[in-house]
Amino acid sequence: MKIKFAALLAAASLVLAVPVPAEASGAVWLSGHVQNTGWVDAAPSHTVQDGWTVGTTGRGLRLEALRLNDPAGSVFSATAHVQDMGWIEPHADSQGRTVVGTTGRGLRLEAVALTPYAPELRTVWCQAHVQNIGWMEPVANGATCGTTGRGLRLEAVRIWVTDAQ
Repeated sequence: MKIKFAALLAAASLVLAVPVPAEASGAVWLSGHVQNTGWVDAAPSHTVQDGWTVGTTGRGLRLEALRLNDPAGSVFSATAHVQDMGWIEPHADSQGRTVVGTTGRGLRLEAVALTPYAPELRTVWCQAHVQNIGWMEPVANGATCGTTGRGLRLEAVRIWVTDAQ
């Protein structure tokens, strides 16, 4: 199953500019499940225009899952690399929202990969904040955002969308 990630965009904006909106259907479009905290909505990024950040930094808490809160439309698909499980596909929660990662199992997200449905129109960027590393360089269009095979927790991610280059 592929994640359908949403943005309520007019047809013209799909062809021209494709920023991820702050809100979609009246709710923040991205949430993260943080250790000892539960679901936390993403906040606007202070370093990336039209970007959103979810998770924590400087607190040593693992990001366990990402949830896409608006099922309408499709901007990108996502998979997650989870502790002791490897790469896993997304699933739907009880309210039909798409989730990558796990909840209630105490497993860390180690990486995510975000791939645009229309790479000729847009580039999907992801930047990971990783245990003992901090903010890594941004990656785009399906590249591994975070680490695998190192046993390091993903603590936060920034996600943003730009026009294709």
